Amino acid sequence: MARVLFLGCNANQVPYLEAARALGFEVIGTDRNAAAPGATRADHFEAVGYDDVAGLRRIAEHHGLGPDDRIFTASAHLAYEAASVVAAERGVPFPSPEAIATALDKTRFYPRCAAVGLRVPPTRELLPDATPHLDPERVYWLKSDYGKSPRWCFRVTDGRLPERPPHDAFYRRAFVLQDEIEGRHWRLNLWGDELAAFARNDQGGWCAMAGLGAAQEAVAAGLRGFLTDVGLEGGLTKWDLIEREGEWFVLDLGLDPPARLRTLCAHRGVDFPAAYTRLHLLGDTMALPPWSELRRPLEIAGDGERGWTVAPVATP
Repeated sequence: MARVLFLGCNANQVPYLEAARALGFEVIGTDRNAAAPGATRADHFEAVGYDDVAGLRRIAEHHGLGPDDRIFTASAHLAYEAASVVAAERGVPFPSPEAIATALDKTRFYPRCAAVGLRVPPTRELLPDATPHLDPERVYWLKSDYGKSPRWCFRVTDGRLPERPPHDAFYRRAFVLQDEIEGRHWRLNLWGDELAAFARNDQGGWCAMAGLGAAQEAVAAGLRGFLTDVGLEGGLTKWDLIEREGEWFVLDLGLDPPARLRTLCAHRGVDFPAAYTRLHLLGDTMALPPWSELRRPLEIAGDGERGWTVAPVATP
């Protein structure tokens, strides 16, 4: 029986854990919380956090993980970091540490996007003690190099940088300062040959869209080209973009399960955790229904704290 080192066993990850077991995997669960809900549902469990490389390395060695086994996480974006290191050491199929670092570190991500022809907002890297001259007539966004939380993302409107947060867990080496791009916000999910598109409406909700119109072929090819160039093809990725008068700007790439697509699948009666797990453990790009079946005129509203809702809208 193939084994899977499973990072993160809280309540949100339990459906993915159960899906892995249903596929026949022997699940080695890990979570820093010894009382995590998935602890008793895994075949083996150790109280080790997803960022504890030494602890995960010890577990992988103890169970003899190798090329026939897998490493999986449906936890936070940053869980991929330690997973990639342990996978590389044990020969387990998984994106390389270099690929994961490019996705996580914005000081590497934006230049790599530009190198393959993707447009990004004007961006500069700031070291902690930097005091750049800012145009008070322009609007900027300041965020940490590994930033994923809006708590540590600051909108600068007066030409003066805020005091850098001393306890930002997403800060490693530098900050990123970007010009604000005004336009329509999009969230795209890519897997296999599919592209799921959500566009933000004036009320702050997200509409499931048929596609990107005339720009779809070029945008999709650019994003997939990045994934192939970096070595992240094969899974499900989520992208943040802004469209301004026909120009598409890449803001971010996420590796954790996408909330909007998951919410839409639940509304359609599709078992997203089972499909996502099958996609990532078995490489089955047909595990999820095609976007043409999932998508109808719908609005996804809410956030991670308040929860998500789905409602029909009159137009796509």
